[in-house]
Amino acid sequence: MIRPADKSGQLALVVAEIKQNYTRSFIPEASHLNPHSIPGIYQKKVKSGKMRNSDCLHVALRPVITLAQCFGLFPVNGIRAPDTSGLTFTWRSLKILYCLLALFISMSMTICSFIRIISTKFHTAKMTTLVFSVSSCLTNIIFLKLARKWPEFAASWEKVEQEIKVRYRQPPKYSLIKRFKIVTVIIITLAFCEHALSLASGYISARECAALRGNTDVTAVYFSTQFPQVFTRIPYALWKGIVVQFTQILTTFSWNFMDLFLILMCTALTHHFHQLNERLNNVKNKTMPEWWWAEARSDYNSLANLTRQVDSYVADIVLLSFGTDLYFICLQLMYSFDRMTSLMRTIYLCYSFGFLLGRTTAVSLTAASVHDESLLPAPILYGVHASSYSTEVVRFLTQVTTDNIGLTGMKFFSITRSFVLTVAGTIVTYELVLVQFNNVQQTSPLNMTNVCEVK
Repeated sequence: MIRPADKSGQLALVVAEIKQNYTRSFIPEASHLNPHSIPGIYQKKVKSGKMRNSDCLHVALRPVITLAQCFGLFPVNGIRAPDTSGLTFTWRSLKILYCLLALFISMSMTICSFIRIISTKFHTAKMTTLVFSVSSCLTNIIFLKLARKWPEFAASWEKVEQEIKVRYRQPPKYSLIKRFKIVTVIIITLAFCEHALSLASGYISARECAALRGNTDVTAVYFSTQFPQVFTRIPYALWKGIVVQFTQILTTFSWNFMDLFLILMCTALTHHFHQLNERLNNVKNKTMPEWWWAEARSDYNSLANLTRQVDSYVADIVLLSFGTDLYFICLQLMYSFDRMTSLMRTIYLCYSFGFLLGRTTAVSLTAASVHDESLLPAPILYGVHASSYSTEVVRFLTQVTTDNIGLTGMKFFSITRSFVLTVAGTIVTYELVLVQFNNVQQTSPLNMTNVCEVK
């Protein structure tokens, strides 16, 4: 005789077996299929929020934006929030006050540089100071404008991340957070070394100039020679020199942060395109159902739209970055033909040129990699087996081969690898003109008499 407890146990086993057989008949039996691409499965882990905050742009950019806010950039609130719903922008905050103060100081330096140019004879060094100050002002304005739109933009990015993350469960070798930290530490450390060499070079030049003038106050000579646009108009005081030097630090950081931000945004876009390409490579030469290709094409389309959205937000940063970097590369090359006054200045100029060239190359290649990654699905789609070829594959292939995905400089140019070569050729062309222009300037009495003026 069978006990009731035994009957209930047998009934449970039968129900479990029926469920297992039903699941096997529902899910396609193919070992090469990625189970995370099957609709309706693994969705709960996304809704729980644990996966959402593990490796997303909002979390990865948190320390970077915090660092920028220490220098008066990116005054957005809610950076410490667990997700983008906590991001806000308001004009009534200390961050905005600090940002506007930094902008006011940068504009004051720009006005001083402009007055100096129109009131004295034109010289390349004076123009360089003006370009540097104008670049700082524009950077502050652009990131203030971006901060106003950042909550909306970050929410859009997070939405795309949630849509595609459920199908890409395999963790990358280096997470987005780790990549951001490595890149940020490298660039900020190199920028700090460059600024330290600049201070050392300026101090040595000021000491030599003080000895030439018979002046014992080296500090006063340093500030008057490094910032003549200020201290030829107002009397020198130590506190004024400290304020101007602080302004120079803010300006230098904003210039470096502009390139750093572009590198990080391009790295994030490339990261997601690379995930999609890895998924496509896993099914290369395999028979896949039409719904799988529809899903992959949908992910690609989401990333393409995200790239266009990023371009609409950072296109002005791209244009400003390439414009200023190109100008200063040509200028540094022109200075390399001059006779150096000291060993420290030679070291500084060589290091500064190498760092600038490396930083510009990094921006160019990371931005170009977005375009490169967007083209990689094409060879896989060309090789799709005849049994898998469908309307979705045709649509996917058409979009990959015809859609121009990548960042632009406000639509004036698109950043590709061929564009990098074009920029290199432009630098050589302009350098030939600048060398001739510099030869004319070196015969000017301005350079023979005012030897202490370095900027």
